[in-house]
Amino acid sequence: MAEDAAIETLHGTPESRISVTGRLAIESSARVRGLLMKAIRTTTGSVLFIDLSGLAYLDTSGVATLLEVARVASTQGVRLRVLGLSGEPRMLAQIVELDLIFRAYGCEVELT
Repeated sequence: MAEDAAIETLHGTPESRISVTGRLAIESSARVRGLLMKAIRTTTGSVLFIDLSGLAYLDTSGVATLLEVARVASTQGVRLRVLGLSGEPRMLAQIVELDLIFRAYGCEVELT
């Protein structure tokens, strides 16, 4: 089994970057949600990048976490940009049309 999600945060101006690696799944989504919400509250810029290039696994609870974070970021005036989805996590994001939902919140998911 792959490692639980690990998060690294880099704050800067005008953007902040968070890297999530490992698994964003039922066992880690509550912790990741809390850390992402904190990052939204404390970001020094208007854009928060979430780098998922090291994400090995994503399930529907992880997708729900990303959707909730996008909704909250939108209400806080922070624009999210999710980058680096590949492999199976990317396929799930495409199936649930995560990019379309994020766009509705004024956020972006890079699925190319």
